[in-house]
Amino acid sequence: MQKIVVWLSFFFLCSTLPSCSSPQEYRSDHITIGIDGDFDHLNPLLIQLSLSREVCTLIFPSLTKPSYDQEKGSIEFKPNAAESWEFSDDGKKAVFYLRKDAVWQDDEPLTSEDFKFSYQLYANPEIASTRQHYLNDLLALDDGSIDFENSVETPDDHTLVLKFNKPMAPAIILDHFNDLMPVAKHIFDSIPPEEIRMRAAETPIVGAGPFKVKEWARQQKLVLVSNEKSILPHPALISTMSFIIAPEYTTRLAMLKSGQLDALISAGGINPKDLPELQKTNPEIMIKPVKNRYFDSIVWLTIDGESYRKHEEIKPNLFFGDKKVRQAMTYAIDRQAIIDGFMGPKHAVVVNTSLSPAYEAIANRSLDTYTYDPQKAQLLLKQAGWEPGPDGIMQKNGKKFSFTLAAQAGNPRRNYAATIIQQNLREIGIECELRIDEKLIFNKSQNEFLYDAALSGLAAETLPFQLIIWGSDFQNRPFNSSAFQHAKLDRVISQLSTPLPENESLLLWQEYQKILHEEQPRTFLYYYDELEGFSKRIKNVEVNLLSTLYNAYEWELN
Repeated sequence: MQKIVVWLSFFFLCSTLPSCSSPQEYRSDHITIGIDGDFDHLNPLLIQLSLSREVCTLIFPSLTKPSYDQEKGSIEFKPNAAESWEFSDDGKKAVFYLRKDAVWQDDEPLTSEDFKFSYQLYANPEIASTRQHYLNDLLALDDGSIDFENSVETPDDHTLVLKFNKPMAPAIILDHFNDLMPVAKHIFDSIPPEEIRMRAAETPIVGAGPFKVKEWARQQKLVLVSNEKSILPHPALISTMSFIIAPEYTTRLAMLKSGQLDALISAGGINPKDLPELQKTNPEIMIKPVKNRYFDSIVWLTIDGESYRKHEEIKPNLFFGDKKVRQAMTYAIDRQAIIDGFMGPKHAVVVNTSLSPAYEAIANRSLDTYTYDPQKAQLLLKQAGWEPGPDGIMQKNGKKFSFTLAAQAGNPRRNYAATIIQQNLREIGIECELRIDEKLIFNKSQNEFLYDAALSGLAAETLPFQLIIWGSDFQNRPFNSSAFQHAKLDRVISQLSTPLPENESLLLWQEYQKILHEEQPRTFLYYYDELEGFSKRIKNVEVNLLSTLYNAYEWELN
């Protein structure tokens, strides 16, 4: 059976890549990477998936290049499109000085106007960017809209001035505006903003980064080639890099072991249980763990999704609008059993908030750990008005506690977790049906609040990113897919965006964790190591907290 899978996989790969008479022949200067699903977009204005963002950083320019210092546990920003930058003493102004030799791949110069134009698009509600609220702290007009004329200035082609309505921490400015990768004004200025999303498939992908797009066959492959015009920082060393879409994990693994793939990344990477055999039978494969970047959680929709979709009316969700119920769910789920049964205790750790374990210095260690306790879960459910019915299923006012938990196809870790969760909930009288959807359908359904509960993941590697996950204006915060609203958390997040003494910042971060811990808008399951698999033929691979493709433009083949 294994040979049949490998043969079919090889046939599939040959159908998507040219000149494939043997696994190595076409790859003398071509790296192939296996992934589980397609990218949502390759336009930074529209992206939401973390891997789409990583690929966009290889194609599009960004102001800086973030760098993670593992020893210090901190992120530093190095020059990229911006050679240097400075901040005013009052925290209300930032100036970026751009390189004068950077060009788009079609030879048009990259200028400060590209950045200003792009910021206006990011902020436009017609675009519905997941990052539009990064711009909310710029100077505003009387009607509350952003005053782009005065808040984003371009005194010349290579100077970009940002002005804010309140003091901003330099780390927040660098993180947020670095993530707002610009698009080429000369490509997009002829497209009405309201048509950008619907015309995404036909709009040319023109970047200035080390790679450019050669071909994108949806649901099959993405082929990047080195951009010889790039100085950000230089053209990719490898001439071609292809991302091959194979939804089934076993197929991707077989392709990696047989040499048809050079790397297997994303969707959890290599299953830890496959490591012993892999290391024994395929010593030519090296494992690179990405630590403390990804967490899995169950998103509990706190509002009635149907009422909001139909009437924009905010009503509590019948099941998960009550925090006692959400707390009960966390007590009811044996998270350590999921870790022990799939990843193993060396490759995952239980968490109770969205904060990465990388930030030990600000961890709030006074909080209860929500240790697996079915009896406590049942007590909390009783306090919330749920009692066992004649058939043993909890009910309230004649309504059974029966819901559907959605998960994404092609992710064995989450699929395993879903079966444990279903069993745990059944044991306390909750009926939980499972639904598995393809990645893009899953993502769209979450955004439209179609799921009462969804088992999903998030890459939440930086402290500034923590501040955009949550917000009572959930309509503008796509990562807040639980539609969680909390006024005090809003105030804490707002304060953490400003320059603060270290002791005040620490107290606010501890309050941030305390609120999430008590409210449980998600049942935070665990942060896990994503074990990326690479052929030892690839040189210079560096993965870290920030990205698996962090230095993909430096990769070469032996």
